[in-house]
Amino acid sequence: MLALEEIKELIKTIEESSLVKLEVKGKDYELKLEKAVELRKEVCVADKVVAPVIPVVEGKELIEITSPLVGTFYSAAEPGAEPFVKVGTKVQPESVICVLEAMKLFTEVEAEVTGEIVEVLVKDGELVEFGTPLFTVKAV
Repeated sequence: MLALEEIKELIKTIEESSLVKLEVKGKDYELKLEKAVELRKEVCVADKVVAPVIPVVEGKELIEITSPLVGTFYSAAEPGAEPFVKVGTKVQPESVICVLEAMKLFTEVEAEVTGEIVEVLVKDGELVEFGTPLFTVKAV
């Protein structure tokens, strides 16, 4: 039989090592120790990306902001949060207007123009490709 001090020493050994599981068997005993492993979900955030800005109709001051990459469109920073922008929101060039997620990498997209959001062209959670129109903005 293992003494209490021996068991404490085994616990200390497993805590200080990279071991996850330790089994010790004797004639009249069996001891199994398992370290609780914390699963971490890591999310990377990329630098802000400049969204290509394309004039929709010359002279009408309407500008189309398109997707700078392939990914999933999110209108808010997290589920249930207020969207970054909606119809009527005034934006500046550095205003974050949406987030695109590609391979667990979240990229903030900036407006790159001064104006007012006239139309949101994609739905939350929708897959977009490079160049997909995201917003129509009335330039100021």
